[in-house]
Formats: sequence, C-alpha cells, structure tokens
Amino acid sequence: MTVKAYYLKTLIGTPVLSESGRQSGYIADFVVKLKAGVPCLEKAVVFAFDSSTHRIAQRSDFKEYSPEKFLLEKTISDLPPFSQADGVVTATQLWDKSVIDTVNVRTVQINDLKLIFTTDGTIQVSGIDISFAAAIRRLGLDGLVTPVLRRFGTDVVEEIIDWEKLIGLGDEFSNITSEETSDNLQNLHPADLAEIIEELDEDERISVIENLDEDVAAETLAEVEGETQLQIIETMDAEAASDIIEEMDPDEAADLLQDMDQSKAQAILDHMDLDDSSDVRKLLEHREDTAGGLMTTEYAAIFEDFTVAQAFSHLRLVSVDIEIIYYLYVIDTHEHLKGVVSIRDLLSANPAQLISEIMDDDIVSVHPETEQAEVANLISKYDYMAIPVVDDHKKIIGVVTVDDVMDVMEEEASEDLFKFAGSSEEELNYTSPLQACRARLPWLLITLGTGFITSTILKNFMAEFSHVLVLAFFVPVVMAMGGNTGIQSSTLIIRGMALNSFSGRDLFRRLMSEIAAGALMGLACGGVVGIWAHYLIASDPTAQFSHSAIFLAITVGIAMMAAMTFAAMFGALVPIVFERFKIDPAVASGPFVTSSNDIFALIIYYSVAFLMLSHIQ
Repeated sequence: MTVKAYYLKTLIGTPVLSESGRQSGYIADFVVKLKAGVPCLEKAVVFAFDSSTHRIAQRSDFKEYSPEKFLLEKTISDLPPFSQADGVVTATQLWDKSVIDTVNVRTVQINDLKLIFTTDGTIQVSGIDISFAAAIRRLGLDGLVTPVLRRFGTDVVEEIIDWEKLIGLGDEFSNITSEETSDNLQNLHPADLAEIIEELDEDERISVIENLDEDVAAETLAEVEGETQLQIIETMDAEAASDIIEEMDPDEAADLLQDMDQSKAQAILDHMDLDDSSDVRKLLEHREDTAGGLMTTEYAAIFEDFTVAQAFSHLRLVSVDIEIIYYLYVIDTHEHLKGVVSIRDLLSANPAQLISEIMDDDIVSVHPETEQAEVANLISKYDYMAIPVVDDHKKIIGVVTVDDVMDVMEEEASEDLFKFAGSSEEELNYTSPLQACRARLPWLLITLGTGFITSTILKNFMAEFSHVLVLAFFVPVVMAMGGNTGIQSSTLIIRGMALNSFSGRDLFRRLMSEIAAGALMGLACGGVVGIWAHYLIASDPTAQFSHSAIFLAITVGIAMMAAMTFAAMFGALVPIVFERFKIDPAVASGPFVTSSNDIFALIIYYSVAFLMLSHIQ
C-alpha cells in the first residue's frame, strides 16, 4: 500500500526538527541507491544551522520521517558530515539527465522526480516529470506562473513517465544506457533507435551502439544520418567497428567507408571477414554517385535450365544471406544475364516448368558507371523494384534496389532545393556562423553586384525621366513580377529535365509555351498595373505631368508585359543552355535568375518608357 505522491523539489527545503520540536536544519538532498531496479532515496542530506555544514542522516536517525515533518531522534550535531565520495549519487544530480522514453520512443530530460512514501518508510522514485510545470517548480516560480497561465486559459500539467518505461541511468546513474538496459534497447525498431541516437551526445551514442547486438547496431547505423554514422564508426575501435559493418548491406558499408578517413577505413576492412570485405572492396572501386556505387552484391541468381521447383529450393538456400529479394535473375553457365523472374511468376508457375519458359528476357539493365540520376529515372519509368547492374560482358555484378533509389531521389531533390537558394546541404551540419557565411556569401555578393548594376540603371532612369518621376513609383513592382515569373519558368524546366519529362522537340515546345504563358500573364498583370497606375496618377490633382495619366499608365502596362514575357523566356532558356554546357541547371534558378531578371526588367522598363515618351514628343 502506498500514499500520496510527492516531488523531489517539494521535499528539498523541508524543515528538519530536533527532539524538542525546534528547527535545526532542512533537507538539502538525498542519497540515491538502486534497489530491485527501482531508485530509492536511502539517506537524507541535512543542512545543519549550528555548523552551516551538510550532514548525512540514516532513516533510523529520524523519529518521524514524512513529507510534512522530518523529526530527529538525536542532536543534529551528532550526525556525521556528508562527503561526496566516489560512487555516491544524490537525487538532485539526476535533474537534467537524459533518458530514453520507450513509450513514445524519444530522448527526454528529467525536470523532477516523482516520489512515493511506502508504508515501511521507504522513499521510492516512481517516475520522472518532464513537463514545463516541473521546470517552473524547480525554479520556484510555480506559485507565480501557474495562476497567470490559468488566467489566460492555459493549464500547466505534469507529464510523468513511469521509471520502468525508461532506458538509461544504470547502477552508476551516469550513462544513458548500460548493460542492464541493453535488452530493452534491442526491442526498439532500428528507425526509432536512430532517432534517439541523433539526439544523444557523442559518448552516449557510442555507449548505445556498443550495447546493441551487432545486427541491430548495423540496422540502426544504416538509419542514422551520414555525419552521425561517420562520427560513431570513426570513434570506435577498428575491430569493434568491423564487427558491426560486416552485418551491414555491402552497398551501405561501402558508402560509409568511402566517406571515412582512408587509413581508418583500411584498418576496418582488414579486420572484416574475407568474404564480406571482398564484396565491399569491389563496391569501393566505383564512384559513389554511380550504379556501381549504389548497387548491392547480394542478389538471387538461378540458371536458365532450372525448373521452378529447383528455383524454389535454391531460393531457400540463398535467402538467408539476402536481405530483400524482389526478383530472381536468370543466368547461363558463363554467368551472362539472360532474363528475370519475379517471385510472383514462380508462385503461379507449374513446378515442373523450366525457368527459361517463364522468364522475361526483355531486360533493362545498367552499367556500373551509369549516373545515379539515370538509374533512378529508369526504375521510376518502368516501375521496377530493382534493376540489374552488368559489366561489359553482360555478366551481372549487382542490383540497385528501389530503397536505394528513393534515397538518391531525396538527395537529388534536396541538392536542387539548396542550389535554388544559393546554399548547400553541408550547411545543416555547420555549427559556426563563419562556416554558414562562407557558404552563402558568394551568391549574396553576386546578388549585391547586380544591385550595383540596377542602381546605376535606376540613376540614369531618374535623370532621364525627371519630368515624369511618377514612373519610378512602379519600378519595384515591375522588377518583382519579372523575377517571380522567371523563377516559375526555370523551376518548371529544371524539374521537367530532372524527371526526363521532355527533351528534344518537346523541350523546344515547352520553351515556346513558357514564352506564350509569360506574354499572357504579362498582358493580364500589365492591364491591372496600368489601371492602378492611372488611378494613382490621376488621383493627385496637384501633380504636374508633361504627359496624360492614360499615356503614362499604358507605358507602365506595356513595360510590365514586356518584362514578364522576357523573364519567362529567360527563366526557361537559361536552364536549357546550362544543361547543354554540362552545368547543373539547378544553379540557373534562385539567385541567378532573380538577380538577372531584376537587371533586364529595369532595362526593359527604361527602354519602353524611352521609346514611348520620345515617340510622343
């Protein structure tokens, strides 16, 4: 039977009374011990008023031991002094420590300890409070903050996690995990473990990985970010790291070792099993961004003269060593790729049929040096789950699976997105403002340079049309609309080229279509801005203009239409030109197109205004 629950913070500062009932000190802390897997507050650390020192009190030193009153049976000066000896952990030292919540699969921080007083006088830690309420309680502000929040309709609630639902803080209450808690970690999904590991400190990451079974550690490492993978493996001993990497798929192991310090990578390969290291070494011969770098050497192959029954027998033997089997690749006695059979084909075929009779011999394959983007496009185009990689002699050497391609597509999309903004994915790992500045500043300086050009043009514009200064009011809107139109066109063309949606004459037709769309949008926006310009000019009766409001409005509208038409053409044309010169088209978007279109929009506005006004004069 238990009584009301309390918090550690509410016990800290509780008066400690002498036998006479007079306060002689207060509770400063407790010593924590793990008993049957449950932390207990075994001894009290008391601050003594008479000596201004901390003293240690056993449970037996108290006549009454309750949350409301701690009554000593002896004089406080008779208690021995408290010393923070090795191995002694106090309850307040658990505050702010990180543990793993296995219910919600996350890393959380201890804001306070929830306690229960049992009937036998033991104080047990029943759970942890990770809520904002616990944080303000720790600061002593709960009496002030809570009423204010409730006044605004927000209630401060506790968020308690039971101690048995936590992983971490073993006997020493120090590391995030220990040998005693590794069984709980084993039961978590590798993807969930990966999320937890990303949140931990460097030492804690190593501790978690080292306490996992090698196969679980390998699956977990495959799920974490590349930088975290490198940090973990490079910190580990080469022999321990090799045991884990042996359990990884060869393509994933090769990707990891390729990015490492080569001396450390070589040491790991030397410690690996000969067969495993041989597969990885073969993959390391290929560039990371090619089919050879993406492929795995674990695939199922059968001979063309097998029967369906023999194919199933063979599949049972090799399936143990192959993580994912989508297809069985059919080869001849010289290992030349002859066809492919899906598992579904096998299941629906007569067991006595020959594989050569049911196989599909219309094979789409790639070479080891095929670019990863092309591999991704082929798998997407044909809806394959995997695509074989063959050498110059048409011998199969590996397969690229759809999960690898999904990673490539995400990587390519992210790379393009960062290029649109004039940045790079590396910035996600930057911790220094100087590193971020170094990455972004070049594009910003280019943009600043175009700003110098536009300011020079604008200066001449103002001087040339000082008698119709009202035209300057519409410079920002013409430049903005030109820039946005250019970005739309370039993004559409770049994405189309990335997906192979059009090429050749289709690309030319798309260019013409973008120009036409730009002209139509320019006509619509030019009409709207012309109406607004007429209203703005005509609504000021005190202003004196050398030309009528209608004429000036028409000038602004024509300039808007011309600027947007040109921006659409420029935004669509530049990626095409860049692609022809083997420059990444993504570079053509973002800062480049926007800055260039600002200049051209201003030149077009200047030119239209000059022609219109000089014609009427």
